[in-house]
Amino acid sequence: MDIFHDNPMLAGVRQMLGAFAKQSIRPIATLHDREETMPWTLMKSAQAFGLTQTAVIDGRKAMTGKDEEPSDGKKPSSAARMSCVGSEELAWGCAGISLALGGSGLAASPVARMGTDEQKAEFRRCLAGVDEHGHIKVAAMALSEPATGSDISGLSTSARQDGDHWVIDGHKQWINKGGSASIFVFWALTDPAACRAGVRGFLVARGTPGLIPGRKETKLGIRASETAQVHFEGCRVHKDMMLGIGGSTSGLADTKKMLDSTRPVVGAQAVGIARAAFEFLLERVASGSVRGTPMASHQHLAFELAEMEMEIQASRMLVHRAAWMADHHQDNVRFASIAKAHAAKTAQMVTTRAMALLGEEVLEPGHPVDKWYRDAKIYDIFEGTGQIQRRIIARSLLGQNPT
Repeated sequence: MDIFHDNPMLAGVRQMLGAFAKQSIRPIATLHDREETMPWTLMKSAQAFGLTQTAVIDGRKAMTGKDEEPSDGKKPSSAARMSCVGSEELAWGCAGISLALGGSGLAASPVARMGTDEQKAEFRRCLAGVDEHGHIKVAAMALSEPATGSDISGLSTSARQDGDHWVIDGHKQWINKGGSASIFVFWALTDPAACRAGVRGFLVARGTPGLIPGRKETKLGIRASETAQVHFEGCRVHKDMMLGIGGSTSGLADTKKMLDSTRPVVGAQAVGIARAAFEFLLERVASGSVRGTPMASHQHLAFELAEMEMEIQASRMLVHRAAWMADHHQDNVRFASIAKAHAAKTAQMVTTRAMALLGEEVLEPGHPVDKWYRDAKIYDIFEGTGQIQRRIIARSLLGQNPT
């Protein structure tokens, strides 16, 4: 069954962004991967396709030109599935460029979910216009830390209240757009005694004293997307810039809900990488020959392709199941983790097998399968490692954390 058959809007987004990925992303992917540079020119032109840095906050109109109908919190939407459709197509073009184009959406997600009107306005204000380099302005979400990684319950970055401000001290690492961002959405521990309930999110603009963008990382894959450290040294953030002040006091639970909404999107990106490698191999097998015999007639090659197709289709269905649940306001914790973990495993399996089957060819500089192989690995790490996802799934099945 075609998962897009009952939603022409999703099919339209898939077609539009698929064409954009083929015509605009693929031709520059190797260059930005080799140079480890952000595709600033493309990021600016992509705004015409609704890929703005505030699209998550602006709602469906940013992508479709149509306003989202008012919701009472119960009416289904298509926002999560639309994000997954677009993310798969863009990552098919290049995962690193996809993250560069949509990375601000990760920062915008908690603002859209937990932010006040004032905070949303501040987010938009900080992203208006261009920066000192003439680049469009971008946002960064700073969650991971050197000693905790995916364990968001073990944050050490602290927030100490001082009058109308919070004083922030700590370090963040592996932050997408961490060196270039004009506004940061970050998490800190406001009350050590409260443990998880004391974890809260904040907004802070670039240039705020005590906010220090750090070293840019050199990475195995997704090289077209900047990753950097971010340091806080006595950084003062006004109390009005704490997320959740409009009524939410659940601390870490809000952060986890935010990740439940973004994990299917990350899973969709992994599907896009797997599909790219699969389609390259499929074309080679369908048109190639070995010692005069068509490659397609070799059972072991045909079975390899069949296995890849099964896993890609299964991963896509899991991603859209989790996104559908989010769109219908259902608890998708388990399925968000299943989708992300399965898609990450699929991307690594497909790219690894494609590398092995193509042999020495992939050792050529700039070979696309080599790039997809390197890009795939991060999907088992960020947004919660594969181990974290399995822990969440096991807890949902057994009612307790595995030890």
